[in-house]
Amino acid sequence: MPLARLTFARPGTKPAPRGITLVVYAPYGSDADLSGYPDSAIRPLDRHPLLRHLAAVAACGVHVCALVDLIDDSTWLVEFEAHAARPTITSRWKQQMDAAEPLRGLIRHACEKHPGTALVLGLEGHGAGYLPEIDRRVLTAAQLTDNGSFEWHLGSEGGAPVLPTGSPLLPTGSPLLPTGSPLLPTSHLPMSTWALGQAIASGMKGQSNRLGVIYFNSCFNLSVEVLHTVSPLAEFAAGYANYNFFTAGEAYARAFAELKAHRHSATTRQLATWLVEANGRILQEKSHHPTVGGVVALDRMAPIARGVDALAKAMIDALTAGGPDQHREVAEKIRSAIRRAQQYDTHTPVRLEAPDELTDLGSLAHELTGFDVNPTAVQAAARQLRELLDGIKVYGEAGVPWIAPGVHWDFSRRELSMNILCPDPNLTGLWDWRSPFYLQPDADRLKPAVQPHVIDFLKQTAWVQFIIEYHRHRPFKGLRPALIPACVRFNRAHAMP
Repeated sequence: MPLARLTFARPGTKPAPRGITLVVYAPYGSDADLSGYPDSAIRPLDRHPLLRHLAAVAACGVHVCALVDLIDDSTWLVEFEAHAARPTITSRWKQQMDAAEPLRGLIRHACEKHPGTALVLGLEGHGAGYLPEIDRRVLTAAQLTDNGSFEWHLGSEGGAPVLPTGSPLLPTGSPLLPTGSPLLPTSHLPMSTWALGQAIASGMKGQSNRLGVIYFNSCFNLSVEVLHTVSPLAEFAAGYANYNFFTAGEAYARAFAELKAHRHSATTRQLATWLVEANGRILQEKSHHPTVGGVVALDRMAPIARGVDALAKAMIDALTAGGPDQHREVAEKIRSAIRRAQQYDTHTPVRLEAPDELTDLGSLAHELTGFDVNPTAVQAAARQLRELLDGIKVYGEAGVPWIAPGVHWDFSRRELSMNILCPDPNLTGLWDWRSPFYLQPDADRLKPAVQPHVIDFLKQTAWVQFIIEYHRHRPFKGLRPALIPACVRFNRAHAMP
């Protein structure tokens, strides 16, 4: 029986003669809904639908290596040989799935178990876009209060560092806290953006030109920060800029069935697109599951980052050209552009509008093409960035999501592409919990290093400097609660007639 084949676009790379290996990382162990899908009844691994969908992939002539962590259960290594009907399932005891080592080990194992095969990496579970790399051992009481010089007051909106006099300890109006924020998520925490890139790179060490597609089967990870971080590691990435509804890997089965129907062969671009399209069709077959999915050739991310840098610098020039009055006028015009752009949800109510703190980058660039302050620079940079992002969106649905009856989501705009973190876009003074980490691109050089590593995107672009300048004259009030948005599950109650 034939093995599936994946053709790379990378110059000098030949089609893998020995098939494809699907590598799936499934950290469901912190979530009862994902472990107990479809009805939240916790059951053994052999009754989880992910196993059935992986078996369907193997039936298409694809090797499968998956690491599946379930609540109140072991972490299981699930392996199918191509065309095998039954898997080999081995307990890996209990892994810390938010750490880099299990993913690194899984990728390394797949490389060694199936040498010469092309790899497709599927990342399951929860997503959040950018997440900082934080050394929690450094977040001591003394460190978090600057040896007692200020204290944290927690309220309904979050916390703010407060001096004994009651004034915020913040330079230039932005939450550049001297110690980082103690308001960290306590559940559903995926690995940091930096750790994700390091885990994949380390797992692939010495195995270059084998990883064809990275599929983010999770929420919010079609993100410029995430995609730029993994861009040296694969040819294509696919994923979702807003919520993606959990279906236990059903898109794998449908996408590889498509590959099988095309004589067991596909390009990396085709497979990445089939994965996104399959997910879209699964959700379209139901009502009340609108999503937006995209595919990006990862060699586009370096030019996209340069485009973000150019646009950020042009907006900084517009903000700093005059005095405080002009700054406030320009900041208000930028705020209006952000509000008109597509927002992706980061907290309730899920209305996809500011103050949601993930902004669609292509949509923002589109709105700025008519910007009338420093127009020569801003408009040119916005048009260039919009062109760089063109064609990334594969589909975008409109409808009422079952998680928010009465709310309408519309992802029909052509210019949608990927999200970028834009904390406190409404200039209210309430910031995303990640802001103190995001706004310190030199944090890895500070002692002690709360952030021992900072992603290259924050170091290499002026986006952070733009965010700081945008908020310069707005008082800081506090940080929003540190919540990773849940990975919303497919609602079986909304069947189509």
